[in-house]
Amino acid sequence: SGMGKIELAEHMVLYAGVELGMLPIFGTIGPRVSDLDRMGLELLRSTVGVFRHLDPSLPSDDLEALKQILPSHLQDAMPQVQQAFDRKGDEEECRDLLMALVELVASLLEIVRKRTSVLIVLQLEYGTCLFPKTIESFSPFWSVVTTLARVAMPENGVGGGDRPVVMTLLVKEADHSHTIVRQVAQKGWFIELKELSEANCVDYVAMYLQAPSQMVSSTLQKFIAKVSLGNPLYMRETIDQLLKSECIQVSRDAGGTVESVRHLPDLESINIASWGQTAMVGNTICLLESLDPLQAAVLKMSTCFSGAFTLPDLAASGCSSWAGATHFDFLRLFRAIEDLVNRGIILEGPAPSRAPVQIDSSPGGSSIAGQNQLQTFEMKNVLIRKVGGAMVLEAQKKVVKRQALVDRRLSRDLPARMEEVRTKRLEPHIPWYYENVLVKGPS
Repeated sequence: SGMGKIELAEHMVLYAGVELGMLPIFGTIGPRVSDLDRMGLELLRSTVGVFRHLDPSLPSDDLEALKQILPSHLQDAMPQVQQAFDRKGDEEECRDLLMALVELVASLLEIVRKRTSVLIVLQLEYGTCLFPKTIESFSPFWSVVTTLARVAMPENGVGGGDRPVVMTLLVKEADHSHTIVRQVAQKGWFIELKELSEANCVDYVAMYLQAPSQMVSSTLQKFIAKVSLGNPLYMRETIDQLLKSECIQVSRDAGGTVESVRHLPDLESINIASWGQTAMVGNTICLLESLDPLQAAVLKMSTCFSGAFTLPDLAASGCSSWAGATHFDFLRLFRAIEDLVNRGIILEGPAPSRAPVQIDSSPGGSSIAGQNQLQTFEMKNVLIRKVGGAMVLEAQKKVVKRQALVDRRLSRDLPARMEEVRTKRLEPHIPWYYENVLVKGPS
């Protein structure tokens, strides 16, 4: 699980095929739940491809080849296979077809493992789905894993002369409550991929440009590392777009050797949001569009601040107390911020100090005095900042900043002035006509 799964899987499949002679079988599911039987079709077609590689005389048509491959006791499954190839049926029928096709693939794997080793690659992706009910719709994936694990797991027994069958799962988030996942974790086979470190990013950029790392300036290295978030796919897309727009120029000699790597001096001015055809920007836009309206508003407002911000900074524009907002509006806003923090989109700052803060009321006092006791947040995801910031007009950014500055100023100066008002209200008020009576005394 994690980022960079596809690149690692490509390397595994190529290495296993070239060096170890293992033949691959693929199956993917998602991001839509309306075509669950697609995974069964992909597994079946890949398995037929393995048989065709071993026996080139098989027909090129998968159905005709399958009729020759299937033993007599499995020929009864052909009507379901024909129905799956015709893609007819509702969602419930698709689930039944998926499990029927997977059972057929498991039976064929028992046959093919007598002749060759096999590498099964299964992928589960459900995009930016936020609803647990929708995520549960992909539960058939784990049923497929359980079925194929009967063939792949070593403890299930290997017959004499059988070749190994290896199964690799590529998932966005592994279901640790599943039996197979727990067994894999206990054996140390579970790998959670993280983003590349800055040093690895430097080597990856130099390798992709086919240039020595000394030729790639530190400015360019840091820019690509920040924008790509350490994701290898995003790094390749960033470099491709920079080369396409001539923001990076690579000079080569007649032999193809790199002589120099030049780039624009101001890389921060590049409009990354215009790269809508890339996976990095497309996935980011899908993430923003999948958020609730209040969460999306909070995220867009957070891109207006270059540094840390607080809940009152955001509330000054969306639900200011001076515009009749209540504490419940602040709670709704805080809940939206917490949801973004839990998803790793916004980061929390240091814990607020419990010590009392002295407000400097002198003319040269700090403009953020009194704010030190508030929890701070910060938008450090450069990719989301670039894409989300492009969705906010410059005039709107100025309004958000101005409202936050006004609220900070009021938070500094107003408490002392309101304390004076409260003190005056505590003094007894005597109307002037009563004062005259008290001064003159009783007549």
